[in-house]
Amino acid sequence: MALARCANPVSPEGGPRDVKQPAIVSCQPPNFTTGFNSPNIRIEFDEFIALKDAISEIFISPPLRERLDPRLRGKSLLIRMTDSLQPNTTYSITFGNAIADITENNVVTGFSYVFSTGTTIDSLSFRGNLINAFDLVPRKDVFIELYANNNDTLPIDSLPLKVPPYYVTKTDENGRFTFHHLKQDRYLLFALADQNGDLIFNQPSEKIAYSDSLVHPVFVAPPIHDTLTGNQKHSPSDSLRKQNPMADSLRKADSAARYDQAFPSHTLRLFEETDSTQRLVNSRFLKEGLIVLNYRYPIKDLNVVPLNFDSAAPWKTDEFSEKRDTISLWITRPGVDTLIAKVIADQQFIDTVRLNLTRKTTGKKSDKQTPTGLTFQSSASGGSFNQYRTRPELIASYPLARWDFSRALLLQDKDTIPAQLSFTDSLHRRIVIDHPWQEEKSYTLLIPDSVFHSINGLSQDTIRLTFRTKAERDFGNLIINLDLAPDNGQYLIQLLNDKETVLLDQRVIDRPEKIAFRYLTPGKFKLKAIHDQNRNRKWDTGNYKLKIQPEEVFYYSGEIEVRSNWDVEEKWVIR
Repeated sequence: MALARCANPVSPEGGPRDVKQPAIVSCQPPNFTTGFNSPNIRIEFDEFIALKDAISEIFISPPLRERLDPRLRGKSLLIRMTDSLQPNTTYSITFGNAIADITENNVVTGFSYVFSTGTTIDSLSFRGNLINAFDLVPRKDVFIELYANNNDTLPIDSLPLKVPPYYVTKTDENGRFTFHHLKQDRYLLFALADQNGDLIFNQPSEKIAYSDSLVHPVFVAPPIHDTLTGNQKHSPSDSLRKQNPMADSLRKADSAARYDQAFPSHTLRLFEETDSTQRLVNSRFLKEGLIVLNYRYPIKDLNVVPLNFDSAAPWKTDEFSEKRDTISLWITRPGVDTLIAKVIADQQFIDTVRLNLTRKTTGKKSDKQTPTGLTFQSSASGGSFNQYRTRPELIASYPLARWDFSRALLLQDKDTIPAQLSFTDSLHRRIVIDHPWQEEKSYTLLIPDSVFHSINGLSQDTIRLTFRTKAERDFGNLIINLDLAPDNGQYLIQLLNDKETVLLDQRVIDRPEKIAFRYLTPGKFKLKAIHDQNRNRKWDTGNYKLKIQPEEVFYYSGEIEVRSNWDVEEKWVIR
């Protein structure tokens, strides 16, 4: 008894973790049944299961007017057929990631329940992949639709806009999709990132893709699969193959190659159509004396008419962004604390703006209403800059009304010279420093206080900006030999950082040539090409009704690493 009491009680370990997906024990009616006329389907598993996102994951193709009604009963999944079925038609129910065990959430994958109301099961297949048109990233969980030309009142091109598809499936994690058990016909191929669950392209913000021509499925003899679980059956010769695994792997590779050759894949490029309606996306009071208006598209002309005060005298200065879709209104009239105005963009009334131009106070230091001085930001990051590609720049916090460049000095080591300053914008906010920069030299820009005065009467404190130039050997060069298809139009060749978040440089070409991106800071880069078909020097999306595909995009394979004092030369064939 004493020995027994000395034992340390612990919870049982429970053995190895369960990593197997639930196995299918039986189907009633059996999978691949012909002459199907049952009101219910029962699929029994070897363990208890759970359903997750059944509405979005489980669907039947061809679609029915009413959704399937899946329910759990013990270890079984019951599906009630709530709609009438078409005669002589093969149906396929796919389950996506909806079925999993209740203990470890192991998902049942690759299983479909197939039946036919006729005497045969259709045996043709079709596959492809879906990518974003702009960056070629695969898209998952997007509906892929096939439309048959069987509507008596609508042309086939109009079907995705009016009716559900004849067959439907979803893309997987890698953007791939496959249809099985199709009947012999030619189909309209369409992709839809559906937002309202009706499988119809009827929302402007729904992303789509389509094939320019009708597609037709093919017959490909697949490996023999178990009709219950989807697992490949093994023949008596399997034990002999185990004795020579190399021969078996070669046989599988050869079989896969023949399978891919016989089963072509179609690529779709997903895009969002442009809504041509101009809109004011938002209007906001950004800081004291500054209102920012954001538009959906660039505008040429803007007229803001105040409704709460007289606008006969000047009261603002406009600053357009580079794309002309963002406009900053710098308030020049003192005492304006509220703006109620009618906004007219390109001679068309857009919206009425109502903004309180003062912040609500909470007693914190951050609630100060009036700026105490004019400030500047510098483009010389970390105290250095690439003098071969850029010039040092100062950006004022407010547009300037008065200035005296003659008081600015530039110190190079022990030498002091007048600074060559100039504006690069019409609002006098951006100032660049010009100088014949020398390698590996330290410079100091010295600007006494009150040299600059803003439109709201602010002046700056003394500015002392120190920076250092770099040596030519600190940079690298990237040289690209471009091989383009002859007479294929204009291309935009873009140099991006490795995250594709910054466009570092862009060249426009229309023939094979050698281009060089010089004096690059060492790092990893990506190359992107846009087939600029309309020659407007930007990427354009597609339009289904006008049968316009999005402009094609190409990437150089892999990243390119540029090192200091090194030339990297690559060949890029674009077809």
